[in-house]
Amino acid sequence: MSQASLSQQLAILEAELKTRLFNRTRTGVRPTAAGEAMLREAQIILRQVEQARAAVRARSDVLSGSVAIGFTAGTAGLFGVPLLTIARQRFPQIRLLFLEAMSGELTERVIAGQLDLAALLRDETRAGVTSTPMYKEDLHLISPSSFGLPAAIRLAEIGNLQLLLPSPRQTLRTLYDAVFRQAAKTPNVIAEIDSVALMHAAVVAGIGATINPLSSWREEVQAGVVRASRIVDFPLALNFWLTRSPPPHSPAANAIFDVLQEIIADNKPTR
Repeated sequence: MSQASLSQQLAILEAELKTRLFNRTRTGVRPTAAGEAMLREAQIILRQVEQARAAVRARSDVLSGSVAIGFTAGTAGLFGVPLLTIARQRFPQIRLLFLEAMSGELTERVIAGQLDLAALLRDETRAGVTSTPMYKEDLHLISPSSFGLPAAIRLAEIGNLQLLLPSPRQTLRTLYDAVFRQAAKTPNVIAEIDSVALMHAAVVAGIGATINPLSSWREEVQAGVVRASRIVDFPLALNFWLTRSPPPHSPAANAIFDVLQEIIADNKPTR
């Protein structure tokens, strides 16, 4: 579609809704709050249309359609490739859509119906959303190798380090803040990062340390660019939950959910 035709269609849509969906500047356009809301609802509608098509196609006994799955960095590394491998073997007509993001974003998307399945850090069973326990994993201090930290460290020592943590809108940060308050410690947070890729790059670059499950950093630890230190007095382990969006669930989503449960049983990280 040409730019002129696209602009005309957007203008018609805004006139119909009687609100501005985009802020237009010399450098481009960005959605307004109303535009973001419109996008979320449109994505849900499109997914329901796809589910309807998949339900009709399923009458032929060949499962097909799209299934959207959200993983945190650690769960993507553990379960993403096995899921792709088995799904391609059993259900070649199902197209998998993967999103790797922080738990806060995944939670919003699965509740809104933009994801069929997601690995989350807490039980989100409510309003049609259901959660099944996946596994539990201890947290480690992940630091640049240049810091030279020992294999075991205490919470009091962490308070003196330059820390990179998620923002308070993320489940992890809420958990961390509660632990530091209980220990009467104030962490030295030099930056709040809600990007998985940027968090990894910043730690590898030697800017600061973070607190994460070891499964999210196995490649960097094995390469020797970061070090994972066990926090001996950290009173918290992460509980991961496999969460499903509100029904209806397509036959394809049901099939992938069953496969993912099989893979989780065989690939749980040891604590």
